[in-house]
Amino acid sequence: MALQARFSGRAAALAALYASALCLNDAGAFTPTALLQSSSSSAAGGSGRAASSVASSCAPFLSSCPTHGASALSGGGGGGGTGTALSMNFVDEFVSSTDLKTRKADNDRYLSTLNGRIERINGLESTIEEMGDDELAAKSVEFRKRLADGEDINGPIVEEAFAVVREAAWRVIEQRHYDVQLIGGLVLHDGRLAEMATGEGKTLVATLPCYLNALTGQPSFVITVNDYLARRDMEKMGQVHRFLGLTVGLIQSGMTEEERREAYSCDVVYVTNSELGFDYLRDHLALSPGQTVLPSAGSGSGEVDGFCVVDEADSVLIDEARTPLIISKQVPAPSEKYSVAKTLADALTPGIHYEVDEKNKNVVLDERGYRDCERALGIDSLFAVGPDGSAWAPYVTNAVKAKELFSKDIEYTVLEDGGEMVGVGIIDSFTGRVLDGRRWSDGLHQSIEAKEGIAVSEQSQVIAKVTYQSLFRQFSRLSGMTGTAMSDANELEGIYGIKVTPVPTALPVARRDYPDVAFKTRRAANDALVREIVNVGGGQPDGRPCLVGTTSVQQSEQIVAALAENGIATELLNALPANAARESEIIAQAGRAGVVTVATNMAGRGTDVLLGGCPSTMARIKVRAVLVDQGVIGEDAASILPPTPPEEYFPCALDEDTTFVLKDAGASIKKALGTGMTALELDELLTVATDTTESEEDPEHIIKLRDAAEIVKDAYK
Repeated sequence: MALQARFSGRAAALAALYASALCLNDAGAFTPTALLQSSSSSAAGGSGRAASSVASSCAPFLSSCPTHGASALSGGGGGGGTGTALSMNFVDEFVSSTDLKTRKADNDRYLSTLNGRIERINGLESTIEEMGDDELAAKSVEFRKRLADGEDINGPIVEEAFAVVREAAWRVIEQRHYDVQLIGGLVLHDGRLAEMATGEGKTLVATLPCYLNALTGQPSFVITVNDYLARRDMEKMGQVHRFLGLTVGLIQSGMTEEERREAYSCDVVYVTNSELGFDYLRDHLALSPGQTVLPSAGSGSGEVDGFCVVDEADSVLIDEARTPLIISKQVPAPSEKYSVAKTLADALTPGIHYEVDEKNKNVVLDERGYRDCERALGIDSLFAVGPDGSAWAPYVTNAVKAKELFSKDIEYTVLEDGGEMVGVGIIDSFTGRVLDGRRWSDGLHQSIEAKEGIAVSEQSQVIAKVTYQSLFRQFSRLSGMTGTAMSDANELEGIYGIKVTPVPTALPVARRDYPDVAFKTRRAANDALVREIVNVGGGQPDGRPCLVGTTSVQQSEQIVAALAENGIATELLNALPANAARESEIIAQAGRAGVVTVATNMAGRGTDVLLGGCPSTMARIKVRAVLVDQGVIGEDAASILPPTPPEEYFPCALDEDTTFVLKDAGASIKKALGTGMTALELDELLTVATDTTESEEDPEHIIKLRDAAEIVKDAYK
C-alpha cells in the first residue's frame, strides 16, 4: 500500500512496471504471468513470500488499469498454476488512455475560458452592425494605431476585431461566423491548432486571426496545399480583408521575382507550402537583400516574421514534415551510362541478384548481383572510379530502383509535348498533382527517364534544401487548422510547440459514415463500386451526384473505363496535366444532379463540392471563355489557360441579351487594356470583376464586366 500512496497516474503505471520486474521465476527469468499469480507458490518459502508481496503491491495499480481489472489477479494455487496473462503493452494502454483523459480535461478547461470572450463579441454585434461601410473600414485604422501605441494584441482588442470581421464577412460574402467559428478563430490566435470537422468553415475562420495579426505591421500567411486552393481562398476571403482596408497577396507558381515581392509585401498573403519553401531557399541563396522576396529575409534573424495559419496542418506539418524541398543546379549527365545501367537492370532478377526493401524505398545488390554486373561491364569493381570521375554502383542501383520501386502513373507520369515524350513529372503522393519543376536527385530522375526511353536530361546537384519541419519552425507565430489532428497531438506539441484543440460543431453531424467493405481483388471492388453508382442514379439527369476517390492515376482511369462500359459518363480529375488544368471547372459542377466525378486525392484536401453545382465558378469560366474569344489576350497567353469546356458543361444556354452584354464588356476591356494581357493578369481582372466589394473609383470596363458576370451567375442559379 505504500507504493499506492506514493504513486498515481502515469507514475503509478511505471511503478507497476518496475514491480513486475521483481517477479522472477526460480531460474531468475522474468515471466509476465508471475505478476498475476496468487500469493501461494510451490517454490521455497522465501520465494513464495516475495512473490506474494509483489503481487499484493501491484494489485492496486492493476485494478485501476482500464483493460486489466483486479479480477485478473485470480490465478492458480502454486508455481505451476495457471494465471491470466497480462497484456505486454498494458503500460502503453494505461498511459495513452490517461493522456487522452488529461488532454480532454485541459481542452474543456481552455474552451470554457473562451466563453466569456464569445459573449463579449456577441454583445458588440448590435453596435457594429449599425456602422456604415466607411465607419467599419475605419476601425482598421483605429486598431492599427492602438496596437502601434502598445496595446496588448491579446487584450480587449481581440473581441472588437473579431466582431468587425464577422460583420464585414456578412456584408461582403453573406457569410456570418457562428459562435464555434469564433472559438476556432480564438484558438488560432492563441497559437494553437484547431481541429474542426469537415464542412465547419475553416477557411472563413482563418479571416479572424489573420485580420487582427496583420494590423501589427507584420504579414499574416495562409498556407494551403495547392495553387487552386490558394487562389480560391484569396478570391473569396480576400474580399473581406480588402473591404476592411487591408491588402491581399497571392503567390502562384510561374510568378516573377517582382510579382512575388509585391505579393509578400501585402497584409495578408495566400501561398502554398511548397512555393513558400522554395522562396525561403532562394532568399537564402540571394547575394543581396534586394534579391529577396520574403519580408524578413534581409533581417538576418533566420525567422520569418509574421502570423502563419497552416490549412490541412496534419498533412503539411506531419505527413510531409520530413520531405525536403531542394534547389539544385544542372550538370551534364552521362546518358550512355544510364542507358547501359538500364539494360543491365532489366537482366537482373529479384531474389537472385538483389533484394527489394519496399518500406524504405531501397534495393540492395547481393554478392552475385555485384559479381554478374562487374562481369557484364568488364570491370573489377562497381565502386572503382572511372575516367569520368564516377563509379558504376550508383547508376546500377538507381536503374534497379527505377525498375522495382517507381511505377508509371503512380509515382511519376510521362510528360508529352505534341505527342512526343519530353520528360518525367513527379506525382505528389499527398495531393496527386504533378510537381512542376521538381526532380529526383542523385541520378534517380535520369534513371527513370532511361527506363521510359526518354532522352536523359541534365543531372541535378543539390545547392540548398529545407524540410517543412524546419521551415515552419522559423515563423514567429504559428497556428493551424485541420479536420484530423488529435491522433498527432503529441507530435505537433513536441515538434512545433502547438497544442491541438478540438472545436465543437455548430450543429450535430448529419453525415452518415458506413462501415468499410473489403474485397479480395481490385476487380471485385470496382464491380461493386459501379453497381453502387448505378443504384443511386449516377449518370442520370435526376440521380445523385457521386464522387469517387482513388489513390493513383492508374486506378482512376480503370474506374472511368469500368463506368464507361456501363454507359456512365464521368469527369476525371487526376494528376495528368490535361485534367489538372480543368480542376476548378470539374469541381464547380461535381455537385450537380447525376454527375459522376472520379478523382485522385488531389481533390480531397480542402476542396468544396457544392450540391447543385457552383454557379459563381461556372459564371467565371463562361466569362473567361468569352473574353478569350474576344481577343483580350494573345494566343500564347491563352494557351496557358485551362481549355474552354463545351457548351453542354454549363447548366443552361445564355439568351441573346446576356450574350450581347458579355461581348460588350469584352469590347470595353479590349479598348481600355488592349490585347497584351497575360494569363495571370486576366485572372486578376476576373477576380476584381467577380468581387462583391465595389468601389466608386472602378473604371467603366470593370463595371461592365462585373454586371455581365452577375447576369451570367443569376442565369446559372
